[in-house]
Amino acid sequence: AVAVALDDGHGGALIIARVGEPLDEAELTLLRGMARALAQALQLLGAVEAERGLRQRSEQQARDNARLLGMHRERQRLLEALGTIQRSISHRAPLQDILRAIVGTTGELLHDPNADLMIGEPDDAVAGRAMAENRLVVVERAGAAMAAPVHEQGEVIGALLVTSDVPDRTYSRSEQGILLALAEHASLALTDAKTVGAMVHQALHDSLTGLPNRALFLDRLAHALARRGTGGGEVSVLFCDLDRFKTINDSLGHEAGDELLISVAQRVLGCLRGSDTAARLGGDEFVVLLEDVLSTGEAIAVADRIADAFRTPFSIVGREVYVSASIGIVRGHTAAEELLRNADVAMYRAKAEGSGRYAVFEPSMRAEVLERLELEADLRRAQERGELEVHYQPIVALVDGELAGFEALARWRHPRRGLVPPPAFIPVAEESDLIHDLGRFVLETACRQAAQWDARAITVNLSGRQLERADLVDQVAAALDDSGLEPNRLVLEITETVLMHDTEATIERLAALKRLGVRLAVDDFGTGYSSLRYLSRFPIDLLKMAKPFVDGVSTPQGAALARTIVDLGASLGLAIIAEGIEQGVQLAQLRRLGCQYGQGYLFARPLTIEKVGALHDSLLADSAAALYPMGV
Repeated sequence: AVAVALDDGHGGALIIARVGEPLDEAELTLLRGMARALAQALQLLGAVEAERGLRQRSEQQARDNARLLGMHRERQRLLEALGTIQRSISHRAPLQDILRAIVGTTGELLHDPNADLMIGEPDDAVAGRAMAENRLVVVERAGAAMAAPVHEQGEVIGALLVTSDVPDRTYSRSEQGILLALAEHASLALTDAKTVGAMVHQALHDSLTGLPNRALFLDRLAHALARRGTGGGEVSVLFCDLDRFKTINDSLGHEAGDELLISVAQRVLGCLRGSDTAARLGGDEFVVLLEDVLSTGEAIAVADRIADAFRTPFSIVGREVYVSASIGIVRGHTAAEELLRNADVAMYRAKAEGSGRYAVFEPSMRAEVLERLELEADLRRAQERGELEVHYQPIVALVDGELAGFEALARWRHPRRGLVPPPAFIPVAEESDLIHDLGRFVLETACRQAAQWDARAITVNLSGRQLERADLVDQVAAALDDSGLEPNRLVLEITETVLMHDTEATIERLAALKRLGVRLAVDDFGTGYSSLRYLSRFPIDLLKMAKPFVDGVSTPQGAALARTIVDLGASLGLAIIAEGIEQGVQLAQLRRLGCQYGQGYLFARPLTIEKVGALHDSLLADSAAALYPMGV
């Protein structure tokens, strides 16, 4: 409950009470303004009553009656003026118009033309004192003046000032009340404008990053399209989707995810011109509006700047986190919503080609996106329908042809599409987070199968998204326990570029896997940009020589590169597995270089479990004859 004195000469008060939250400063300001108006109204009523009672009195009483009548009219004018101001505030009239009306009303009602509203640091002593002391100040010596403080959301920000040139001018209690009432209404107008401005800003901006939201972006895009052509250019939209954000958000927590999004917004803004607009649509999706773009190359240059900015790691909750963005680019003059959809379509093409890429929209991409969405929907139901399989490709000891183990590979046998190749569905699984269920299925199936084989190692691929899951170590431990497979027979294979992301977290997880007793391999070794720098930091057991090195091994330069990898492995105590061996000359050269293991179509393609069983039996009898083609 709050009581506000009416200052009506009778000790009256306006009392308001409510259940729940107490009144805030804006509501208190409004209440004080209402109290002023009510006091004026009560005094007006008193004056009317006095007028009625004095009609039959003496001539002196008649003069008093005339004075009261004048007060009545004066208060009537004040109430009318305050009513007009209140209507302007409630109707959201321009703030400057309302404040000008308050200043004009002040001079008119107080019969002093020298009225002013001062905001900020005042250059008038009376106004400055009213602000400093937060009260009405009246000066009637050497030039009359009075000032009342003006508030914005409870804070003093200015003063309503009136000065007079009339000699011996004094300000009556009634006039002081008028100034206070008008100052309260100025406070109400300022508070309301700020509150409405904050609400409008909140409605049109992302609360986390402060960037424009979807509604404001589309509005600016529509205006940009309407202005198109003034500089001879067109409008471009860049649609940016962060790669691996959900994994980071899940593994480090939502607070870290929010911190990352704020940092991303700042870096994107740093890549733009002052006339460009960056917005956050929600989640990890950002868009950029470029105006007066003369060529698609200009938009591509901005995409390149954003990609370069993301190459520096983000410092999030004390960790270095690497994040890239897939960017779709469109340039044109169609409707705003259509341009945004087309940029989104191009972004999906970029993401399909790998992390940290961009793609320029082409009409044919729409069909690809629909196909991709259909493929994702089918993949979500593939496991429960029994369409997923694990195939096994032999890994061979090159020195004698002995079968050293198998690499487990996911396959999808679609009822209509047939056997879907991994490049067609693995990226979809990673983008939609289906990779976690798919990876667990392959891991558990491979461990159960390998437990039935004698002393054969089984290699299972881990995606970057799987490696960043906090429960990965528990998943691997459970798969080993359920299958009974000895931990040292399980090799977990990681792509080299994965080791470049969030290195501290990666090292911790790999160390935890090593404590289980499993072995670790780096896939596609030599294709990453930091191979030697990071290799010694990770608890790795095997390196898989990437296929491009195997393809070039028959040339002097290619042989030298392959020898470097073999020698590096020997110096670090790591075994080398050559991938993609398809020709006998490649096999012969790799053996001469001292490469221990290999796999590829020269030996066998990935096999179903039934064919592996037959191959396994023949290998026991004569492994070299079974694996090596005649003449090799």
